[in-house]
Amino acid sequence: MPGSPVPDLGRPPDVSGLTVGELERTRCELRASLALARPDSLARGPILAHLSAIDAELDQRRRAAGAES
Repeated sequence: MPGSPVPDLGRPPDVSGLTVGELERTRCELRASLALARPDSLARGPILAHLSAIDAELDQRRRAAGAES
């Protein structure tokens, strides 16, 4: 069936293809979404997973940039 593939909830989102600016902008938007989501909302899980993946990617890039210096 045509359309977007169903995400694999068993693995973290792949954000490695995004630029630092895109990662930071997306993190800001996700934090805003999280602030608006109700505490019992099922939407919080995927939002938190994406935030975690973004933070890990940014940390990895910072460490790699520091190692190159």
